[in-house]
Amino acid sequence: MSSTSNENHTVAIITGGARGIGKAIAMKLACKGIHTVLFDIDQQALTIAVEEMVGLGYSAQWSVVDISKPEETRKAVDAVFETHGTIDILVNNAGILSTANILEVDENEWNRVMDINVKGPVFMTQHVLTHMTAAKKGRIINISSLAGRNGGLKTGTAYSVSKAAVIGLTKRTARFAAEFGITVNSVAPGTAATDMVQGFSDKQMASLLKNIPMGRLTQPEEIAAAVEFLASDLACSITGVVLDVNGGMYF
Repeated sequence: MSSTSNENHTVAIITGGARGIGKAIAMKLACKGIHTVLFDIDQQALTIAVEEMVGLGYSAQWSVVDISKPEETRKAVDAVFETHGTIDILVNNAGILSTANILEVDENEWNRVMDINVKGPVFMTQHVLTHMTAAKKGRIINISSLAGRNGGLKTGTAYSVSKAAVIGLTKRTARFAAEFGITVNSVAPGTAATDMVQGFSDKQMASLLKNIPMGRLTQPEEIAAAVEFLASDLACSITGVVLDVNGGMYF
């Protein structure tokens, strides 16, 4: 784990924080003076991201964590708490895409998607809530997807089901955590301008943009802005909601 020291600070953990939406979220929170801890499986990308953040004067650290392994995530979360004495914000962002439809998806792919996209957020939330409930404060933001709301346009069965499960996790955990002063919300992006779409042909991109009323992809920074709001004091009475950030791309 690589880190910078910072006392009397707000601490946020962002899973899948090394690139794309996760990195944008980490940057957004860090620029507000929040100490950000990036969890990811890619050490090289983590190192680059944190070096960039520290170079900008932000307080950040990284930890190589496979969120599909609950015991590994528990140890990583506890290490953050032991170092900083607080975990104030959790952003469950890490996830993988699957495009196999109901007739194509096999058990191995189903299990892999569920392990990362569902089991990961469930046990990350459990481990972090252990500390948040004791402190009687905290913010949890889960990154779902439009696919979890409408079944998806290009996504596969496992992915769409997993993101619907994240919304269910959000609502159930929000009810549980409310009495402790903890809010739990979800952000549901549509198609965003990330590595996921860089391989699209011009024809594929044109077809995709036709389904977006605003006619453009959502930027990772726009998703990060929604997370920043839900993590702030301005959203202290908002819990159990799904905030759509998708350019009007609903059904």
